[in-house]
Amino acid sequence: MIADFFRRIFQILAIGAVLATLYLNTIAVPPGHIVFLQSQVSEGGLDNRGFFAYDHGVSFVPTLFVPHRWRRYQLEVQPRVQEIKIKLPLKYSAYLRLNDLFYVQLRLKVEGEIQPNEAFAALKAMQFKPLERDRFVDEQFQFLAAEYFLDINTDEKNLERIKTQLTAFFANNNLAELQKRLDVQLRSPLYKLRSVELREVYVPDSQIYAAQTQNLGEVATADRRALIAQIEKEGDLAVERKRNLEDLAKAEKMSALISENPDLVEYYKIEKIAPRAESVILDASAHGDRRAIHNEINQAKKALRGHDGKNDNKDGGEIGRVE
Repeated sequence: MIADFFRRIFQILAIGAVLATLYLNTIAVPPGHIVFLQSQVSEGGLDNRGFFAYDHGVSFVPTLFVPHRWRRYQLEVQPRVQEIKIKLPLKYSAYLRLNDLFYVQLRLKVEGEIQPNEAFAALKAMQFKPLERDRFVDEQFQFLAAEYFLDINTDEKNLERIKTQLTAFFANNNLAELQKRLDVQLRSPLYKLRSVELREVYVPDSQIYAAQTQNLGEVATADRRALIAQIEKEGDLAVERKRNLEDLAKAEKMSALISENPDLVEYYKIEKIAPRAESVILDASAHGDRRAIHNEINQAKKALRGHDGKNDNKDGGEIGRVE
């Protein structure tokens, strides 16, 4: 009886262990998503970087239960609608501190999807942060609008024309041109547009903007000169900092060298003091005995000859020893 009981318990535990192992080795991918598993201990896979892709459904990964073996990235590739707000500055927008009245503003409704065959390229473009997909799309449209705005903003005396061009550019019938520019910008057709709707466009009044900016040319020129002067000053400071760092590095090397060879200190003192010793002593001779000063000069010369290995009678001196 007891043996049957323990046998049943063992069978139940064995079946539970097998089911738990199978469950832990199973990966479930929701619809409209792609999951990438990155191996932390080996390479291979996509780009030979240890990435392996799994589409919608249930997949079996034999080593998924191993702790810290894999890192998971789940990217949404299905169509998604989001609203994007864009603010574009005019030439003097930064000088007109009146909130957003002198900025060109757009509000777009964009629907798009990530191409499944370009999902890994999209993941790399997002810097492996798949949860920031909306921010990534928002940034791409900010860049796209800014680049187009630079092309059309040639005459700020006629801002109504800019409004007309922006309205025509961000229209759904211009989807092919938007897609073409987006592909060039992303260097890959990883994001496909389904629809674009310009919900709102605001452009400042041309006459009011001209009246507010008629005297800002001199201010902008002065600010430009001040900025150039600041850049030059920062450049000089950077050179000075680099020089100081080099001097510090030399001092550290000298300190290490002296710690290994203490006799270098005495040699350094003689090299620096000996050429000036005679002039210094002669300047002080007005306050003392000239004969005594002359004897001190001879002693200093003797010490110098002893260190550089030379003597008057051609006998070699002993380096490192002061007579």
